[in-house]
Amino acid sequence: MAIPTPDPVQQTLLAEALQFARSLANPSPHPEPSVMGRRRDRLRQIQQQLQGFAHPLCHDRIPATAIPMVVRHAFVNAVLLLRYRSAGSTTWKGTLTSPTLNQYRPDPLPTHLISDNVLSSLGHCFELPEDAIQESRASLQQIERTLTRQKRILQAVLAELGSVNLSRASESPGSEAVLTLFQNLFSAIPIPLQALDCIFTETQIYFCINYQEGKLADRLQWDSLSDSEQTQVQGFLDSLGQFSFDQFGRFPTFGPCIPDRIHPIWCEQIARQCGEPTAQVLQTLTQSIGVIPTHKAEAFLVHDVWGHYWQLLLTQFGGDYAILTHCDEPLRAAETAYTAEGPLTCGDLFSWDGKTVQLDEAKTRSFFQGEVQQRLGVIFTHLIGEMIADVAEFKFVWDHSEAADQLLSSSLFKDHPTKLDLSLTDVDFLFLRVLRPLLEMHLSVFTDSVLEADILALWRERNYPTESLTLRTCLKQAIVRLYQIFLEEYNRTYLPTLTGQPGIFAQIVSNLVYLQNVISELYQNPIAQSSPNLPFQDLLMLFIGCYCSSDSYREFWAIDDVLANYFLPCWRLLQDSSNHWIT
Repeated sequence: MAIPTPDPVQQTLLAEALQFARSLANPSPHPEPSVMGRRRDRLRQIQQQLQGFAHPLCHDRIPATAIPMVVRHAFVNAVLLLRYRSAGSTTWKGTLTSPTLNQYRPDPLPTHLISDNVLSSLGHCFELPEDAIQESRASLQQIERTLTRQKRILQAVLAELGSVNLSRASESPGSEAVLTLFQNLFSAIPIPLQALDCIFTETQIYFCINYQEGKLADRLQWDSLSDSEQTQVQGFLDSLGQFSFDQFGRFPTFGPCIPDRIHPIWCEQIARQCGEPTAQVLQTLTQSIGVIPTHKAEAFLVHDVWGHYWQLLLTQFGGDYAILTHCDEPLRAAETAYTAEGPLTCGDLFSWDGKTVQLDEAKTRSFFQGEVQQRLGVIFTHLIGEMIADVAEFKFVWDHSEAADQLLSSSLFKDHPTKLDLSLTDVDFLFLRVLRPLLEMHLSVFTDSVLEADILALWRERNYPTESLTLRTCLKQAIVRLYQIFLEEYNRTYLPTLTGQPGIFAQIVSNLVYLQNVISELYQNPIAQSSPNLPFQDLLMLFIGCYCSSDSYREFWAIDDVLANYFLPCWRLLQDSSNHWIT
């Protein structure tokens, strides 16, 4: 597998694109409209120029055994999961009208792909070994259990809204019921009734608050609050605009609903009603409740409801997001990097020989490389998760081009399946943030850092003289050297630049563009229309999610090649087998 290397012209274009994406995402306080317009136009032009930066698609029919087994297995899993693509999203209600949700539809699903024997048929067609088939069967059973539990919990929560039934026409909940539910979830924040709406499905709830730029949009609603209420509301609105790594732990909504805000007695009542542990109810709610500004609802609802939520149920992305939650925490002795020589903890790098503290420099370099790969891997999961959510959002434009103006977008590329500007901004925003604990040292002769305290605690158990001033001073010196080595390795390979000698950052951006281009070409490929009864585009998204659900670092570098070389051959196998089943 060769990592794409841009030629000098392409590298210059990528660097220019990153510069414009940065300036558009973070404009100056009073940007000149004409300047911003020229930057948008230039970024669109660059995107066009970079479309040739892609692998050619393989359109051939090839035998199943010529396709790597891991690819065949992921493709079969994606076909099996098509039945769940719309789980909990097709039916919705709310106090707010959403033209995009009203019109959004998943690809039609033929009955033979949800038959009882579909797994056996697919396993035979794609020549999967029996253990792979059994693994897929167990995965489907687990998804069924998870989805059933999710719906049961949300059903109990939605009962708070009154006689709302998603299976038939019914009145929308009253504003008082919406406010009561909101306050049970968010510490009784006194949002004015008229400023609050909600949209809900069988598995998700989105509260829409009428605010802009951190303020309630209606001055009269704001003035109706007491000073104390204004303080509470303002604090809550301010929190919505603050980035925190904790948000990733609330994948896929990334919302502000956290256990500390949820009314404990109310939560226990919900747990009793649905027969689930309170801890499970809390986890489900934090992952299922979102808050969005009312005026931007049409920019978020399709993206979140149809783009993200299935990722929680049908992929393994959640594990990487859980790791990403802790990426900004200080380095600890137990931090484990998986290296070519095996797992290595940060504490393993240090030793005490009775006179001084030794740092194994070779292991330190190996630890840094392994730890960086792990941290970048969870970024890659986020990049891919956002990318396929963008593709799901684009489906509205693809199917309803005449109504495209109803879908709001912060991207310049609403009429493209992937969004170059948003992906570049995501890479730029997270790259250094996840590496920060490896590059930022906090050391003092007056206090112990977290890493020092951890190592001293370990050594205390070994009866080392941890109160010795010599040992403690030597440990601080060894930690200084640790960070010096980290910085040397960072400067050698990981500088976040697209100019000069290409490093990992440049390779990430290059691979990202390769991946975006192959996804866009596949999504709009005429072959998708050759079998209108098979869900080509939804299957493409599911396949990416299934393939990229194991080793995110490795899979990020491979997925563009995999899509270009094997997606259409797998699709042709499915076409042939489907024709056989039907006849």
